[in-house]
Amino acid sequence: MLMIRTTDYALNEQRLFRDKRFIFLGESIHGVAEFTQLREEIAACYFDHAAVLIFEADSTGMLFSHQHNESALGRLKNFPKILRTQETVSLLAWAISRDIPCLGIDPIPRRPLTDFTQHWHAIRHRETDDYSSAKSAGTLFAWRDATMAEKLIALTSAYPRQRMLIMLHNLHIKRAGSRERAALKLKSVREYFEEVFPGQSHSVAQLARSGSALHNDLSPFRFHITDPHSAESLCGDAACTLLTAAEIPATCTAWHHAFERETVTAKDQYEGCFIFNAVRSPVIVSS
Repeated sequence: MLMIRTTDYALNEQRLFRDKRFIFLGESIHGVAEFTQLREEIAACYFDHAAVLIFEADSTGMLFSHQHNESALGRLKNFPKILRTQETVSLLAWAISRDIPCLGIDPIPRRPLTDFTQHWHAIRHRETDDYSSAKSAGTLFAWRDATMAEKLIALTSAYPRQRMLIMLHNLHIKRAGSRERAALKLKSVREYFEEVFPGQSHSVAQLARSGSALHNDLSPFRFHITDPHSAESLCGDAACTLLTAAEIPATCTAWHHAFERETVTAKDQYEGCFIFNAVRSPVIVSS
């Protein structure tokens, strides 16, 4: 996929991606091919040198992969199954070919213990215990975002001169996730990160009005968002529209996974939004 960029689109893209050291690039649904393809395009345009790519993937597993120079395909074990796709392989392969570090900040253990050499086992056992404790206590979601933020902040010290493209679900990149109501109320990675690095980030959401996608359990579904007050309705007839917060009406909210409506407006949650008219499911790589 190569995005056709009008002048306004290109100018908006430059405003969002050139000025800040840390870019949070989200997605409303994990199981969408175009969202990962766009991430590769953005990486190639703005993060092709002196950069680090940060994934919603097993933090210790990704570090192990990085240190052992694993192939793009070999690194898929660090991702949740919904992100083990041909599109993710393409993005990883692009970065690896340019010696751009690909790291993760997800504290949920994804990669099997048996893949690690012995001296990594103590770390992995501790992570597994922490994950189990958070699940048992009913604090998994809050624990996960706080821990992802801690890991991200640690990586800024390890890579003090690099720009970072941080690729997470929209839920984790909101400017004001703690202001949401009901099930969507969650202090985001971006909010924690801003407490340490204020004013150095942009959050850019990816949204889709219609198409086919995969749930996290890999089951397929189709959707079409008809809400006239949705940010998704702003794409018009274009294949993809890019709007900055200033261009998004104050009444428009976005949707998570096509069935959960956000309660804080899109212009207050994100500095910008890519809005796809129609999308398709990714190609899952068999394990």
